[in-house]
Amino acid sequence: MSTPVTDRAADLVPVPRARHHWMDLVRGTAILLVVLLHLEILQGIWDGDTPRALVVLAQAATPFRMPMLLFVSGMLLPRSLKKPPGRFLEGKARNLLWPWLVWSLVLGATQLFESSAEPLWWINGMYTWFLLALLSYYVVGLVLKRVPPGWVAIASIVVWTAAPLLGVSPDLYGLRPDKFVYYAVFFFAGAALGRTLLARKVPLAVAVPGIVVAMIWAVLAVRADGEPQIPVLDQVVVIIGILGAIGVAQRLPRIRPVRALEWMGRSSIVMYVVHLPVLEILTRYLPLPDGLPGALILGTVTLGACIGAVHLRPRAPWLYVFPDLRRRRTERG
Repeated sequence: MSTPVTDRAADLVPVPRARHHWMDLVRGTAILLVVLLHLEILQGIWDGDTPRALVVLAQAATPFRMPMLLFVSGMLLPRSLKKPPGRFLEGKARNLLWPWLVWSLVLGATQLFESSAEPLWWINGMYTWFLLALLSYYVVGLVLKRVPPGWVAIASIVVWTAAPLLGVSPDLYGLRPDKFVYYAVFFFAGAALGRTLLARKVPLAVAVPGIVVAMIWAVLAVRADGEPQIPVLDQVVVIIGILGAIGVAQRLPRIRPVRALEWMGRSSIVMYVVHLPVLEILTRYLPLPDGLPGALILGTVTLGACIGAVHLRPRAPWLYVFPDLRRRRTERG
């Protein structure tokens, strides 16, 4: 597919004019891992027993899910910055700030707004934090337009690592948006390496060790029941693992399962924002079996709802992007 892509909310990650299918594959894989994570968490909370294999998969993918999405997002930051600042900021507000507001309200409603009185809950207490993080990184990218993004990535590592030395204990999982600093390295590393990765494949001499390192890190994540926290090393190792995954994605034949993940990547904004409210409703309000049968029902219904939402999107585009009122007035005129 090689059609031009405008600044819209069709994807959480913008795509190049000549589509690189491996980017869709990486993004789609990350989105699927996010869905499986939330399935595992909510089934454990509301329905009891969760299949051990699903728990292990969720733990193993913990270091890589969101960094993969952010890395691919950052790859096309330089192209986005070629737009006039006003148009750039307007596009990000329409495509990121608006769906953050809409789907924060949707998820809050499914949770009966149990924590809505806490301001930080709106910023970092829901899955929509990712949209705010992307927005903040794009704004930082605009402000620091003349600074090489690699230096911004390094700065985020330095700030995250130095915080404990200054008496500040970083919180990666709480309501404080500290993780915006932690994850910034992946967005700006993608911006720094994007041109190279779009021009050529990751060499096997980098991809193979990257996959080995990622597998080792995934094992450590399972043992730690979370993201390994080793100053400096954790972010650098994840970037190496991402490069390994990209090297594999660039070489995979586009067989049917691969194309299915690519489709999920192209529909990432819908898949991302729709899946969790569906899971919340299913697990909170419906009696479902626990264990593998329940997980299969949850997975099937949730993915089915997401696929349906993708096909229905043209009828309700305002759910994912703020309407372009000026274009509508022009068309009517």
